[in-house]
Amino acid sequence: MSTESLQETNNKTLGTSAGTFPIITLPDGRKVPTGTVGALLVNIKAYDEGNEERRAELEPAIQAAIPTLVKVGMFDIFTPKEWTSESSQGRSLVGKLASDYLDATR
Repeated sequence: MSTESLQETNNKTLGTSAGTFPIITLPDGRKVPTGTVGALLVNIKAYDEGNEERRAELEPAIQAAIPTLVKVGMFDIFTPKEWTSESSQGRSLVGKLASDYLDATR
């Protein structure tokens, strides 16, 4: 998923209009959309409350956020293992997806 597509997903998830969340440039020159963490939190909550069909709909949006969260250092602060939670299947999914992504990019 491209940065623009992730930005569209973030706007849709958070109910905001296009262009509400800008693309920012990190110190190393990489560009990332803002709103990704907020959208992820909304999606985790919906994932935890949803049925299997709803969860399947949310998984692509959650997975699309992982590369951006890696870029901004989210998993340097909270490791994928720390995302695992017995009380939140959504958090555990983030941890698994982040772990898989990081393993694939090493």
